[in-house]
Amino acid sequence: MAITQRPLVLRRDLIRIFGEDRLVAVIRTPTPELARQAARAMSEGGIRLVEITLTVPDAFEVIAELATDDAFAARGSIVGAGTVLSGRQAEDALVAGARFLVSAVLVPEMIQAARARDAMSMPGTMTPTEMVKAAELGADFIKVFPVSAIGGPDFISNVRRALIHLPLVATGNIELEEIPDYFGAGVVGFGVGGPLIRTDLLERGDVASVIANAERYLAATRRPATN
Repeated sequence: MAITQRPLVLRRDLIRIFGEDRLVAVIRTPTPELARQAARAMSEGGIRLVEITLTVPDAFEVIAELATDDAFAARGSIVGAGTVLSGRQAEDALVAGARFLVSAVLVPEMIQAARARDAMSMPGTMTPTEMVKAAELGADFIKVFPVSAIGGPDFISNVRRALIHLPLVATGNIELEEIPDYFGAGVVGFGVGGPLIRTDLLERGDVASVIANAERYLAATRRPATN
C-alpha cells in the first residue's frame, strides 16, 4: 500500500526549502537503526531535508517510517531517497514516501519519476556535459559528485565560468570550514554526509553532539533572512 506524507509536500515547496536552507543531510549508515537515529537528530537540529540513501539496509522501510513520523513532520522535516540508480528504485522510493530523489549518477528515469509525482530531483554529475544534460532533462538541482575528488571549489569555479546558469550542489564529505569557499565558487547548496551525520558519535550514544553539529552546519548554509 502506498504511504504518503499528509499533507503532501509539493515540488515547489521543496525547491523553496532547499533555496532557504541550502542543505541536505545525507544519511548513509550500516544499520537501519542508526539511520533512524541520524534522521531524527538531523530533524531536531533544524535540518528539513533528510536523505536516506538506498545503501542503508531496509532503506524503503526507514523512508516509510519517517514519512509518517508525526514528530519528524512537526519539526518541518521531509524525507527523501538517495543513491537512486534506476527508475524502479525511484518509483519504490516515492511510493514509500520520499518527496525528493537524489543520485550519484545521471538517471533520466529518476528525474521523470520525480516530475510525475511532483517531487524534487537532484541527479549526480561529474562533467560539464552531464551537468548540461541534467538541466535539459528537467533536474531541479544538479549534484556534483564526488566534488572534493575532482578539485573542490576550484573545479566549481572553473565550471561556472561557462555554465553560470546551472544550480550546482556540492556533495560529499564537506567539512564545515569548507562551506564559505564553496559558496564563493558559486554552488547553490550542499549535500553533506559523514562530517554532518557523525555516525561515530551516534554509535557512542552522544545524540546531543550530533544535534549540535547539525545546528552548526545549518547556521553556515542557511540563507540570511531579509527584511
